[in-house]
Amino acid sequence: MLAKSLDMGIDPFPPKKEKKPWAKYAIASFMSIMMISWVSKFLMRFL
Repeated sequence: MLAKSLDMGIDPFPPKKEKKPWAKYAIASFMSIMMISWVSKFLMRFL
């Protein structure tokens, strides 16, 4: 199977892709905004 894929020009072991951290940053910024809005609502209720 390995020889057949090599004959067809398919690389069975491609190099690993770089991980892009944009999803982590997007989730972190969204959660920060949500926490700030919750805290501000809480403070407005009691101040």
